[in-house]
Amino acid sequence: MHMFALVPTSILALLLTWCLPVAQANYFKILQPAAGTQWANGAANLVTWTKGVGDGIDGVDIEMSRISQDGIIFVARDAPTRPNALNIFIQDLPAGDDYFLLFLNSTSGNMFASSSKFAIGSTANATATTDASVATVTVSGGPNPTDVFATTFPPNANGVAVPGWRALEGAAPQLLGLASAMAASLLAGAWTLL
Repeated sequence: MHMFALVPTSILALLLTWCLPVAQANYFKILQPAAGTQWANGAANLVTWTKGVGDGIDGVDIEMSRISQDGIIFVARDAPTRPNALNIFIQDLPAGDDYFLLFLNSTSGNMFASSSKFAIGSTANATATTDASVATVTVSGGPNPTDVFATTFPPNANGVAVPGWRALEGAAPQLLGLASAMAASLLAGAWTLL
């Protein structure tokens, strides 16, 4: 006789539900710059995004790249994801219509989102908008792999659990399920020995 044959299936289902991790849908989308947007050198340009509320992503590293050129322009490290906007002031960037932004965690290599392709050109054709209530990062020059991020924001938790009892606040059902499963395993082991 199998040891779980004595346990009702509803109890087993409840135990497994508590022990399995909760799945979260990750949603991260860059809204601006949109396709067809043109930024201008010597102007601040607004970047906006939307993301999932409970995804644990509190900060991102922002990089700018071109499709036709090798190299990355390091914009901001640990940029906070709330508020959902950031101004990027650009100067002396090469003109082109194949730029895009990357939102990622450069430490672990996780890519969260990439923007639509946009252009950088003259001020005559630019559509620069800014938001005075959010931070502004200044970026200058072309891609340089040995360069550092133009701005580094203060570190954030970025999904890392807080040590101590505060980290266990929302985990009561999982802990109870784990304790119940361990108790059932011990009882089954004791039953086998008898």
